Amino acid sequence: MIKNIYFDLDGTLVDSAPSIITGLKIALEKYGYEIPDYATLQKCVGPPFTYSFPNYLHIRPEDYDDAVATYRHYYDKEDGCLNADVFEGIEGLLEALVKRGYCLFVCTSKPEPTAKKVLKGLGIDEYFTEICGATLDAKVDTKAEVLEQCFKRAPWHRKEETILIGDTKFDGDGAANVGVRFVGITWGSGTRDELFEHGAVDVFDFPGEVLDYVETN
Repeated sequence: MIKNIYFDLDGTLVDSAPSIITGLKIALEKYGYEIPDYATLQKCVGPPFTYSFPNYLHIRPEDYDDAVATYRHYYDKEDGCLNADVFEGIEGLLEALVKRGYCLFVCTSKPEPTAKKVLKGLGIDEYFTEICGATLDAKVDTKAEVLEQCFKRAPWHRKEETILIGDTKFDGDGAANVGVRFVGITWGSGTRDELFEHGAVDVFDFPGEVLDYVETN
């Protein structure tokens, strides 16, 4: 029986791709890197920068810290992070789940202060008991590490009563590492096949389908 629902943020609750991609372009241009195609940039929406910068953007180790700082200046200090929208149907889903007594957490590899700022700015922070994110020093960074942080904050949450909802393989891999069920959604950046390959117990195209799944499991 599901009691606790952990949501990924970028690509699951919020369409933050435009603002993230703008910040990436600013950082890449400043340090003389070629701007990759949109599909490559979109892959950076979700995973921690410790993975996406070297693997997708091919940023050299000596440029990494400065590139991240440039990105964060735009995204955090200049409020680029607020250039985002809640996906259609999400607020209705959150409201319905809270009314039915489920405990909702956010579990994101985005730095926690930024995640809180985005959710508050979009007016949906009130639905969540906890907003758990990465630390700025990357000591908590991967989805598995953030999931463990969620359980530390709510030690009464049982893994067999908890699901993670997300849109990428990183969500699936993190859930598998920690031992919780992973439910994939397709309105973000991941594909149905990829989500199933990375352990999704089911994959849905619309928020209303998620509510039906939770209510019957």
